[in-house]
Amino acid sequence: MRTARLRRCASLTAVTLLCALAALASTTSAAIAATDTDGTSGERDASAVADDDRALAERYAPVVVVRTQPEPCGDGEPYLPIDVDAIFGHPDVVLLGPSGERIVAPTADDLAGRGEGWHVDFPGNAVRPGCDFERFADSLDAAPTVYARVVADTTADDEPVLALQYWLFYVYNDWNDRHEGDWEMIQLLFDAPDAATALTRSPTTVAFAQHEGAELSDWDDGAVQLRDATRPLVFAAEGSHASYFRADQWFGKSAQSGFGCDDTSPPSTEVEPAVVLLDDADLPPWLTFEGRWGERRPSFNNGPTGPNTKEQWTEPQRWVDEGGRTGAVALPAGGSNVTDAFCSVTEFGSKIMFRALDQPFGVALVGVLIVLGTVVLVRRTRWSPVVLPPSDEPRAGGQILRTAWRVLRTRPTRFARLGLLIPVAGIAAAVLQAVLFAVTDLGPLSRVLGRDSVFGGLLATTIGAATLLPAGAIVTTAAMAAVHRQDDATSGVADRLGLGRFDHERWSAVRAQLLISVALVVGAITFVLLAPVLWWQARSAVAVPAALDGATPWARSAELTRGHRIRAFGITWLAVGIGAVVPLAVGLAVLLASSASFVVVNLIAGLIGLLTAPLAAVVTQLQYDDLVARSRLAVTTVSTVPDGEP
Repeated sequence: MRTARLRRCASLTAVTLLCALAALASTTSAAIAATDTDGTSGERDASAVADDDRALAERYAPVVVVRTQPEPCGDGEPYLPIDVDAIFGHPDVVLLGPSGERIVAPTADDLAGRGEGWHVDFPGNAVRPGCDFERFADSLDAAPTVYARVVADTTADDEPVLALQYWLFYVYNDWNDRHEGDWEMIQLLFDAPDAATALTRSPTTVAFAQHEGAELSDWDDGAVQLRDATRPLVFAAEGSHASYFRADQWFGKSAQSGFGCDDTSPPSTEVEPAVVLLDDADLPPWLTFEGRWGERRPSFNNGPTGPNTKEQWTEPQRWVDEGGRTGAVALPAGGSNVTDAFCSVTEFGSKIMFRALDQPFGVALVGVLIVLGTVVLVRRTRWSPVVLPPSDEPRAGGQILRTAWRVLRTRPTRFARLGLLIPVAGIAAAVLQAVLFAVTDLGPLSRVLGRDSVFGGLLATTIGAATLLPAGAIVTTAAMAAVHRQDDATSGVADRLGLGRFDHERWSAVRAQLLISVALVVGAITFVLLAPVLWWQARSAVAVPAALDGATPWARSAELTRGHRIRAFGITWLAVGIGAVVPLAVGLAVLLASSASFVVVNLIAGLIGLLTAPLAAVVTQLQYDDLVARSRLAVTTVSTVPDGEP
C-alpha cells in the first residue's frame, strides 16, 4: 500500500515537472517570435540611444563666429574647424615616429594606437608660418566640421549628469604660442542620465575652453548668445581659436601658452559646421592616437595632443568643477593706456621670441649690441651737477634727467595735482562710452554703432582720444609753465588744480602739443607716414615750450634743434618713455605677476602716471632751456672772435 502511494506521488511530480517545462518552452518561443518580428531588444535600445544622441547633437550644434578675412593672407581669421579626415592621404603630411619612422601621406589607420613619441607634421615652419599653413588649409578643401560626443558622468554627489561635447580641429594656431594643429572644444551639461531625458529639458551649464580651463555660464543667464533658441554662438578668437561668449578683446593667459590678447571683435563671419557624431563604441581609428597633432617643438610651440588625451574626455564634470571659471577678462576701453597697449606689447614680444627660437644667435647678437649701446650712452653723458632752473647754463642729457627729478621732488603735490587731470579724463571717457553703448537705445543703428560693430569700436576709440589727448596737452603745458615761469598763482579753479594761468601763450602751447600728439597717432596708424612724422617731430621737439616763451613755436623749434636733431629726438623720446612706458611697464608687471584685475592694474598705472606725465614735461622744458643756452653761447662765442680769425 505504502509503495503504491509513493509511486502515485512520483507520477504526479513528473507530470508537474513536464507541465512547467512546457510552459517555459512556450514563453521562450513567444520571445523568440517577438525577436524575429521586431529585431533584438538590445539592438533596438542601441539604435534608439544613437538616434537620441544625434538629435541632441543637432539641436545644440554650435555656430562658430570668426573674424572676417577680407583677402587671403591678410588680417582676420583664415582657419576654420575642419573634418580631420581631410589631412589623411595628403602628400605633404608626414607621420613621424620616435625612432626616425616616417610615413608619408598617412591614413587614419596609420595613426591608430600610436603613442606619445609620434607626431603629425604639416608643411611649413611653425614659428615662422608666413602664408604656408593658410595655403595648405585651402588645399585641403575641407568642409567646416565639429565632432559631437555625448558622455554620461556623475557629479561630486553621485548625481547623474550628461555632457554634450563639441570638438573642433584647426590646421594651425597663430597666437603667441604658434604651433601646428589646434584642438578646441565647448561643452553643455544636462541634469539628465541620458540623451532621451536631456531632449526634454534645457542644459544647466555651458563651458567654453580657453587656453587653460574654461569659461562657465548658466544656460539661462543670457551670457551665451543663441541662434534658433538652442544653438550657441562660439566666438573664436583670431589665431588662438579660444572660445568666448561674445565679441570683444580679451586677456588670455595660461602656463602652457603664455599670455596675450584674444580678439573676437567685429567684423565677423558666421560658420555653421556639419556635425559628426562620435560613438564611444565605434570610435574612428585616429581617436586612439596619443601623439601630437602637429610638429614636435620645444615648449609651447609643440603640436597639441588629441581629444582622447584630455581630462574632459573621461571626466567632463570634474573638468568643469576644477578648471572652470565665470567671466573671461575683457580688455576695457578707456582708462589708462595699460590695456590699450597690452595687445601691441605682447604681440611684439611674441615676434621677438619666435625670431629668437628660429635664429637664436642673431637675436642674441642684437640684444648684446643694444645693451652695449645703452652702456656707451650712459657713460658718455654727464650726470652732475644738478642745475636747477632758472639757469642759463647748458645741461648734458644726464643732467637734464637728474634736474627734472629734483624739480619734481621740490613740489610733488603741485605736480601730482596736475597729473590728476589725466585719470579724470579717462573716467569721463569711460562714462561717455557706457552711456553710448550700455544706456542709450540705438535701435536700428545698434548694428552699425553698437559696441560689437566696427564703427562702434572706432567711435569708442575716438571718444577716448577726444578726452585724453586734450587732457594730456593741458597737463604737459601746465608742468612746463610751472618750471619756465615759476607759475605759482593761487587763485581760481585752474590754480587750485595746479594748472596755473591760462593766457595766449598757454593756449598756443596746448594747440602745439595737440597737433604733435595727433600727428604721432596718425603716423602710427598709417605706418607709411611714420618716418616723415618722426622727422617732423624731431624738428618740433621743443615747439611747446617755445610757444610758452612767446615765440613762433615751429620756427623757433626748428632753429634751436638745427645741428642737435638727433640729440633732441633722443631726449624727447626718453621723455615719452618716462611719461608713458614706465606706467605701462609697471602695470604689465603687476598684471603678469598677480591675479589683479584690469581695474586695479589701471589704477596702479594711473597713480604712477600722476608723477611720470609731469616729469616727462619737465624734461622737455629743461631741454628747451638747454638749447636756448647753447644758442646764446654760440652767438656769444662768434661775437667775441677777433676780426680775421676763423
